[in-house]
Amino acid sequence: MKASHMVLGIAIVIWTLAVILVPAARAADTGASAETPESMIDVTGITISPEVFMRGDTGTVTIEIQNTGESAVTIHRAKLMTPSGVSIANDMVYDAVGTIGPGHSMSFTYTVKATASDGIYYPEFYLDFLTGGSLRQYFPVKIDSTGIQVSVLDAPDTYAADSKETISLSLGNPRETSVNGVTVTLLGEHIRASQTAVFLGTLRPDAEKNATFEITPSESTELTFNVSYRNGMNDHFTTLSLPVTVGGRSMAAELVVNNVEVAQGSGAITVTGDVTNAGLEEAYSVKVTVGTPAVPVDPYPVDVIGALEPDDFSSFELTFRAQGASTVPLVVEYRDGEGTILQETVTISLTGGTGQASAASPSVSGGTAADGRTNRAGMFGSFGTGFGRIPFLQMALVLVVAVVGVVAWRKGYFGKIRDRFRGRSRK
Repeated sequence: MKASHMVLGIAIVIWTLAVILVPAARAADTGASAETPESMIDVTGITISPEVFMRGDTGTVTIEIQNTGESAVTIHRAKLMTPSGVSIANDMVYDAVGTIGPGHSMSFTYTVKATASDGIYYPEFYLDFLTGGSLRQYFPVKIDSTGIQVSVLDAPDTYAADSKETISLSLGNPRETSVNGVTVTLLGEHIRASQTAVFLGTLRPDAEKNATFEITPSESTELTFNVSYRNGMNDHFTTLSLPVTVGGRSMAAELVVNNVEVAQGSGAITVTGDVTNAGLEEAYSVKVTVGTPAVPVDPYPVDVIGALEPDDFSSFELTFRAQGASTVPLVVEYRDGEGTILQETVTISLTGGTGQASAASPSVSGGTAADGRTNRAGMFGSFGTGFGRIPFLQMALVLVVAVVGVVAWRKGYFGKIRDRFRGRSRK
């Protein structure tokens, strides 16, 4: 009796296992349990802006999903969980999502702030389905606080007062992403600038752009170049300081008067001489005249020379009256490259005949150019003073000496003199 009970028990166990395991095996063979509606939800895209954060930057992370299955799926909530140093401003905005139909897409945008030090961090995107189960997706977020580099490409060591100079800056982007809205602004006292800001726009990775400024300093100062740019929606700044030392360098035109001669006439006094540009820049609209107490008269009240290049010179001739005066001022007026009128004044002695400079540097004048004689400037000067200055006496003496030498040579006088000296040396 006991044996029959045992056989019956074994048969019941075998039947029960068959009922449970056979359908499960068939289901595994067909793969029906591997494909659920929730398993057909995929992350199809992750967009990060800016692509690489700088420390303190605020940006966005947008995650797109798609239902690639044939059934609708209800999503309970979507969360973005970030590591320490990356915070979320709207972490509860997707606490209730809804249903996504087959073939449809859905996106989730989060506002994040990078407060951590430079490095790579991995936030986690999490979907919680209403029927159970979840989707998790990790992705990298980079933080790199390297800013754009600013350096001086070309600038003088010293500056001439009230003279225009050029400064060139180089701006390079060592980041792996572009920066936008790059602008360089110039600040500084005691300077005039043709422009105070240069807009360069987008600076791509490993690219360089140049910014050029023209400045005219009046005295020593310090320039500050403020560089602003954007990384995504975030403004960033960097500063470059450049000292400006005025003195020890003269680039401007410098007019020097020499070879002055004074001739007293019955009707007027005539003064002649040369004007030389000893500076490093061209002088424009050069003219020479006399000042009070002299009164310019015809035929040469003003001598208009025109432009004088560096190391160039020109002669001048003036006629004037100066009753009772022993000295008169000779005024040389010219313009620089900016159109500013400058003057050099030389004092002319009517008794000694030679002028001496009365000012070491040009003075700014508000006068305008006057009409005068035709421009006579040139590389070899001028012949406007007439034949009175040609040295006829010296030329005649040289000619006489040359003729006497030729005659003596032909008659053998030089040979006789030579033989006589040789005879003395032998004795």
